[in-house]
Amino acid sequence: MYDCIENRIFQEYKLNQIQKDISFIRYFEIADITIKVSSDLPITETTFHPKFKRFQTTGPEKDMIEIHHHFSLPDLKNQDLGQMVYNRSPWKIYKKDHQWTYVGLYPESNQDKVFKIAYFNHNHTQSRIFHESEDLFTSGNRTSLTLFPSDQILLARMLPDRNACILHSAGLVYRGAGLVFVGHSEAGKSTMVKMFQNKAEILCDDRNIVRKNSDGFTVYGTWSHGDVPDISANKARLKAIFFLNKSKHNRIEPLNDKKESIIRLLDCSVKPLVTPDWWDKIISLAYHMSQEIPCYDLYFNKQGGITGHISELL
Repeated sequence: MYDCIENRIFQEYKLNQIQKDISFIRYFEIADITIKVSSDLPITETTFHPKFKRFQTTGPEKDMIEIHHHFSLPDLKNQDLGQMVYNRSPWKIYKKDHQWTYVGLYPESNQDKVFKIAYFNHNHTQSRIFHESEDLFTSGNRTSLTLFPSDQILLARMLPDRNACILHSAGLVYRGAGLVFVGHSEAGKSTMVKMFQNKAEILCDDRNIVRKNSDGFTVYGTWSHGDVPDISANKARLKAIFFLNKSKHNRIEPLNDKKESIIRLLDCSVKPLVTPDWWDKIISLAYHMSQEIPCYDLYFNKQGGITGHISELL
C-alpha cells in the first residue's frame, strides 16, 4: 500500500513539474540551437507573437542557451559593473571578468532613467533580463524572445562561436537548394522573395543564419522578417550566394574575386557588440564561405524574369 502511495505522490510531483514547465518555460530552436525561455511570470499562448510557433520545440537539447525574465530592476548604485565598453543610446554595456551587463536607458531621459538591465555570461549563452515592470510582457504578442527590440542583440553575439552569422539577406529553398540574396535595406530582398513566393519555400526576407557544419554550409530561416511575413524554421544546404543589384536588365555574373566576396559578406553581416575575438571568427567564417560557396552578382528588375536565370544556373 505504501508503495502505491509513494508512486502516486511521485507521479503527482512529475505532473506538477511538467505543468510548471509548461507555464513558466518555453523552448525554441533556431539554427540547430535550442533557446530556453523562462520567466518569473507564466508564459501564455499569447505572450509571444504567433510567428514563434514555427520555431517552438519540446525540450532541452545539448546545445542550448538560456534566457530568464524578471520584472523588477536591481539596484545598480552599489554594483561594480566593470569597464564600460559601449555607450550609444539606448545602451550602455559593461564588462567585468566573465560577465557582460547591458543597461537600457530611455533616450529622452536626462537623468539616466533605466528601463532594462541584462546580465550575460562570457559567451552569451546564459542571460538574466530585468524589466522595469511586467507591462510589456503581459501585454502579449512580443516579437522577440529577449523582449529587446530585436533578438539579434543576443544571437549575432553568440553565433560566431558556432561557426555561424546572421546575414542581411533573403533566404529560400528552391528545388532543394538553399539560396541567399544578400543586401542592405532597399537592395531588393523582399522583392526577390515575392518573385519566388509560389515557386520556393521562403526562409526569411530580411535576416537569415548561415552556419558552417562538418559537411558544408547551411542556411536557416529566422523570425526577423521584413515586408514579407512568410518565414520558416527550415534549413537547407547553401548552394549559392547572390549579391543584389537593381538594374533594367536581368543577368547573373560570377563574382570570382574572393576578397571582394569577403568584404561584401562582412559588410552585410549583422553586427552586435563587436570585440576582437568576434571579428576574428566572423572574418574566418566569411573567408571559408567565399571559398566554398559560389558567389554571384545578380542584376534584376521587377518583372520577375530573373527567376528563370536562377533556374538555369542551378
